[in-house]
Amino acid sequence: MNTPSADAASGSVEQLITDEHAEIRAHLAHLREFASALPALDEATAHQRATAILDFLTTGLLPHAAIEEASLYPAIDTLIGAGATRTMCLDHQAITDMIAELSTVVNGQLEPAARAEAERLLLVLDGFVTTHLWKEDTAYVPLLAQLDSAAYTALHAAIAAHVGDHDHGH
Repeated sequence: MNTPSADAASGSVEQLITDEHAEIRAHLAHLREFASALPALDEATAHQRATAILDFLTTGLLPHAAIEEASLYPAIDTLIGAGATRTMCLDHQAITDMIAELSTVVNGQLEPAARAEAERLLLVLDGFVTTHLWKEDTAYVPLLAQLDSAAYTALHAAIAAHVGDHDHGH
């Protein structure tokens, strides 16, 4: 447990991850709000709000998943065993597939059936991503203090670079 002190400017790895998860949860509120409002929105407004949601999902959430798969999950696998994070990668694939499905639905005519399907996908994504983040915060973040100094520092650099590289104002 030779984990270094966190850089004061960017915080510990644990704090970077939990802060980003909090930011993602805040964005997920937009999915719920849009799902609730969708039945009454005019076509143009519905498409405009869908575009903003899809922007966050594709340029915020999916890159977050990619950095986890490239840095966090390998670090966790070294602690608890190769392949231990495989189910979380499968969650990422399911999320990616749902985002693609949502994109297809909202980029077409938003007839009542399409609106109902978009609403369903928005709410499923919200619940699925919320649960996924909870699993990471509960099962993985507490383990990070067990990383050796070099692994912790490398993970910190990867996560800090990602966190500093995004901005989503919805």
